[in-house]
Amino acid sequence: MSIPKNHHYISQAHIKNFFNTEKNEIHLFDKIQNRHFKKNTTKSIFSEKNLNTKRLEDSTYDYSTIEEELNQNFEKDFPSCVEIVKKFIETKNLNDETQEALLYLAGYGLIAELRTPFRKKHTDDTLKNGMKIIMEMGTDELKAGYKRFFGFDDEVKYSNSLNYIEFANNVIKAMGDLILSIEVPQNENDYFILPDFGAATVRERINNHFNPDAKEIAYIGLPLTSKLYLHFCSSKLKILPKPPGINYVTSEQVYMLNKANYEYAQRTIACENIEYLKSLVEKLIHH
Repeated sequence: MSIPKNHHYISQAHIKNFFNTEKNEIHLFDKIQNRHFKKNTTKSIFSEKNLNTKRLEDSTYDYSTIEEELNQNFEKDFPSCVEIVKKFIETKNLNDETQEALLYLAGYGLIAELRTPFRKKHTDDTLKNGMKIIMEMGTDELKAGYKRFFGFDDEVKYSNSLNYIEFANNVIKAMGDLILSIEVPQNENDYFILPDFGAATVRERINNHFNPDAKEIAYIGLPLTSKLYLHFCSSKLKILPKPPGINYVTSEQVYMLNKANYEYAQRTIACENIEYLKSLVEKLIHH
């Protein structure tokens, strides 16, 4: 049995929440090519070959460890957590099960952009440039290790050195209590889009550090489905960007959220509804 090498940087469980199950299609827009297109499956959307492949010490390749860790900790329970959130909107009962589901989704949102090819490349480039001068003066053994670590090819494209589980746990701990805001479109003809970075994070100074300019993640914005948008804010923020609770938002408010996600997206956005997507893009381009 062959090991899958096509790795998703946005979970298929997440993408499926923006998939039109009636028409069996999902609609996308490429900002770079100014092109609308559709797919009848989620398998080739927001993915890249060998995205999560690592090179081992013996120069063999590890195609599955990161994939398995992501699945076990951030993806496997994603669909059930979405259903729990939907139930919470109906019942308004914030019980332990709901709080656990929301914490799970917050963790998913925290690591979302870090999984993308453009963020991985940026991280590796920053690390490589920072170590370059030190490596030039290092021992032959150190130089060999540096060359091996950054020796990218078609099989290993990124260092993939980040521990996603540890990162998410540390950030949530630093954020403290999370304040939740859920937005639901008032108009049934409005839809949230899914941008190619998965979820947004914003940094603010929420903890005291020796460095007064140090900022930590204080906000997570997660387009959960075509009809649900989650906002998680640190309780340490002095001013909350969104009012807490369940908010039924206007078409203009949906547009402004989609506009922000479109502008921050590197290249591609996805939507369940082709008519809404075309109307949104037309408005964005001409305004």
